[in-house]
Formats: sequence, structure tokens, C-alpha cells
Amino acid sequence: MFGDNISGSRLKALVWSSSVIYFALAVIYFLPLEIPYGISFPVASAAVFSLWLVPFPMSAALIASAFGDLMGAAGNFTAQMECFAVAHLFLCLFFVRRLFRTGRASSKNFSAILTQKRIAYLTVTGICTGAVLLMAMISIVPETPSGVLRAGVAFYSIVISLMFYSALLQRSIFYATGAALFVISDFLLGWDLFVEPIEYDKYLIMIPYYAAQWVLYVRATKYRVGKSLLVARL
Repeated sequence: MFGDNISGSRLKALVWSSSVIYFALAVIYFLPLEIPYGISFPVASAAVFSLWLVPFPMSAALIASAFGDLMGAAGNFTAQMECFAVAHLFLCLFFVRRLFRTGRASSKNFSAILTQKRIAYLTVTGICTGAVLLMAMISIVPETPSGVLRAGVAFYSIVISLMFYSALLQRSIFYATGAALFVISDFLLGWDLFVEPIEYDKYLIMIPYYAAQWVLYVRATKYRVGKSLLVARL
């Protein structure tokens, strides 16, 4: 359970089969079909497989995201935002735990972290994260209806920025890409809802979102899909 005690062959089979199911459900969502709550099916399928393939925080993040999709399909934006805020907090927990597990954030190696040209990296990633948060606070939050909703959007912007920063600290192209796609999707969603409608919003918002969830999910497994694809190509 949660990525432990699983053989290499079974891991590979589950990762690839879950990915095929995930993308098949995503394609079905984009077809001109009326399927109630179909928007939630791809992430829900990944959440089910995640119970065997990834650590608990990542699995919890996928489950919370699936509930967020359900709330969004039901037209409850506030509940949707709350579910995704919980998902991002679980992602932060996953990333922080990963830092400690790999020894990067241990007190023993703290001085080494600061002396191995990582201050510049921490600064750059901090600036990138600050820019993302500033964009949200300047362009999205002021356009949100005042009151609880505006406060919720501001809080959500902070939470997703923390997730983005913690993902960048992993120094992994997969985690950075997944987090960036998540930020792009949510920024476009906020713009579409509160600033002005976006043409082809279904595709511009949901394609980065589905891609983000898959990248984060697959990278969190012990199976290295990127390495496998490279070997197959060679």
C-alpha cells in the first residue's frame, strides 16, 4: 500500500495501465459527449491506482483533487477551491518529506546546502514563486467579488505558490513541470472566471491540468517513466 512492497514488473504494469486509462478518460472528457461529472474521471482513476503506487501525501492530493473536480462539475466553486487547497497542502507535505528523506534538508547537511551554490538556486526559485504569487494578487484577486470569496482566492494563491516553490526545490524537471502546469491551469481558470472569458477555455485550462496531475503522479511512483522511454527510443 502507498508504494511499498511492490515488484518491479507489477509496478511497471500498473503505471502503464493506469496511464492508459487516465488518458483515455481525459480524451473522452474532451469529446462532444454529455457525461455527468466526466471531468473528474481521469484524476479519480489515478487516485485509485495511487493507493498502491505512490506515498500517502501524493495519494491524498489526488483524492482531494478528484473531489475538487466533482465540486467544480457540481458548480460549487468555493468547495472546489477548498478541495484543491487541501490537495496542494498534501503536495507540499509530500515535497517536504521528500527533501528530508533524501537528506537535503537535514540539519547535518544544512551548511553544505548553503555552501554548494544552492543559495542562488533558492533565490531564483523564490523570485519565480514570488512572481507567480504577485501576478495572482495583482490580476486575479482584485477582480474577485469582495468578501469571503476574495479572501479564499488570496489564500489559495498563497497555497499553490507554496506548492510550486516546494516542487522547484526538488530539482526535478518532472516535479517542476507538473507544478508549473498546475499553476498555469489555475491562473487561466481564475482569469476566465473573474477577469474575462477565455476562448477555448475548456482546452486551455484542462489540458495543462490533466498533464500536471499525470506528471506529478507518475514521478511520485518508483517507476521511472522518463528513463524507460529513453531506453525504448534508443
